[in-house]
Amino acid sequence: MPRYYSAQEASKKLGVSKNTLYAYVSRGLIRSEPVSPGHRSSRYHALDVDRLGTRSGLHKAPAQALQGATDWGAPIMESEITLIGDETFYYRGQAVPHLAETGSFEQTVALLWDMPETALSLPEPGLQKSIENRVSGMSAETPIDRFLALLALLNHQDAAAFRFTPQTTMGAGALMMASFLRIITGQWPHGPVAGHLAAAWQLDSAAHALINSTLILTADHELNLASFTARCAASAGCSPYAAVAAATHTFFGRRHGGNTERIRGLLHEADGRGNLYEAIASRVKRGDPVPGFGHRLYNRDPRAAFLLPRLPDQSGYIKQALTASDTLLAGAYPTIDFAVLMLEKELSLSEQAGTHLFYLGRLSGLIAHIQEQYSQNRPIRPRAQYVGVTPNRENEQRDSHDKT
Repeated sequence: MPRYYSAQEASKKLGVSKNTLYAYVSRGLIRSEPVSPGHRSSRYHALDVDRLGTRSGLHKAPAQALQGATDWGAPIMESEITLIGDETFYYRGQAVPHLAETGSFEQTVALLWDMPETALSLPEPGLQKSIENRVSGMSAETPIDRFLALLALLNHQDAAAFRFTPQTTMGAGALMMASFLRIITGQWPHGPVAGHLAAAWQLDSAAHALINSTLILTADHELNLASFTARCAASAGCSPYAAVAAATHTFFGRRHGGNTERIRGLLHEADGRGNLYEAIASRVKRGDPVPGFGHRLYNRDPRAAFLLPRLPDQSGYIKQALTASDTLLAGAYPTIDFAVLMLEKELSLSEQAGTHLFYLGRLSGLIAHIQEQYSQNRPIRPRAQYVGVTPNRENEQRDSHDKT
């Protein structure tokens, strides 16, 4: 459900009178609706108020407003890819839960990349041999380590990717996705991605549909840390391979996609107890964090809300998680990270398979952001608000005078 402010709360947030608030509503800047049918009082969409408050704050207190804008604040860049609404999100204007229910991952990739639907293309024979040699020669490393090494190879060999056209960037993107599939399944993909994964992981048709939906739900989420990193690298003139490499390191940071390891630790603790609710309760009593619950952009993460009810819940952990959300965690709903690991558990996938699935989906979104940044053709170069030691300008002036 959308979040709302009362008139008093909205006015205080914006630092304006109620009459000014009503003027913002009449100009279409803030959405409002009656508190209940027939009730004279109105409530105001929190998302609109927060965004308008940050924009106006740029004029009233620019340093503080810009600081907040880089910390889950108001938008600081233009993008046509993903819109995060009150309680759902959209790829190029299309509701993502609907895409996850009715479409294929390939259709979603085509939407994100703003191009006709195409299957992932395999590399030409010479390049494929180079990839095979690099991949097979690193069998001891993790799949992500092998993929990062492969990105370095492709960055060196694919000079055409430095043209930065939509065609060359999407070609590089398709090659990266196919190569990552080769690494995590041992086979080059033929046909739809979800089908390839389902066959490699020996899953039935119901699980196949869950894999497809998960890829769609995780494909993009606006300016998350990895996407912003990819855009910064692209704005510097890096190739798609180098930009993805930078974003990959960011994705697996512990405050981003690497948070799945913390959630996995929680699930291991639950396995030891035989009960997830008890593991969460124990952490609450100890004052320890409970990873995988609560998202700063939603009351309920729509990605987890889509996926969790569709999982079999043989372990009972999903029911226990939702109960804990209500009774122990002040309504903090499970996140997509938690849902992906529950998919891994409920489908009896190998450890890390859920994380790799999440990354594969997000890889398609990274390519969309990289190409959009190329098309904008300008560097991302913000300024810093200096808060260090104040320079001693008297000494500078004295030194300058002595030299003359």
